[in-house]
Amino acid sequence: MRVELGAGWPAWVLRASIAVVAAAVAGVLALNGVEWPALAVYGGLVVVAAAIPASAAVALIIGYPAAAMVFTGDEPAWPGVFALIVLLHLLHVLSAYAAVVPAGSRVHLDALRAPAKRFAAVQLCVLALAGVVLLLPDGRTDEAVEVVGLACVVGLVVGVVLLLRRKG
Repeated sequence: MRVELGAGWPAWVLRASIAVVAAAVAGVLALNGVEWPALAVYGGLVVVAAAIPASAAVALIIGYPAAAMVFTGDEPAWPGVFALIVLLHLLHVLSAYAAVVPAGSRVHLDALRAPAKRFAAVQLCVLALAGVVLLLPDGRTDEAVEVVGLACVVGLVVGVVLLLRRKG
């Protein structure tokens, strides 16, 4: 059976989409009170990340907005945080594909169907969990609950390390 793929899109579309999504991230940051010097630094990082998606600049354009939101005020702006969750995950996925697709090649939309489904499934789970977090009461948590939570996190880390050692 022969599959006809057609022309597809040039690979620079992935790099341009990194810049478009990063511009949306900058918009969210600006709406949440991030000052223009910080946005200018972010813009410089975006230019480097879009030009060289296999660079460390990608990690910076994903981590920088989270750090910038921390310094904007006392209370988190939940709509902005939820928007950043989706946009930063999309930046991660786009950058990963742009890093492995050669600049002179073509991208077929059918090849992106499975990653798009995974992206949607992950976002559904993460935003559902974030909705549960919104329902938690404000204020200090009891020490016993903090110790149990810490023990669970340590258990998860140990479990992941053990699982990774078996495969490698």
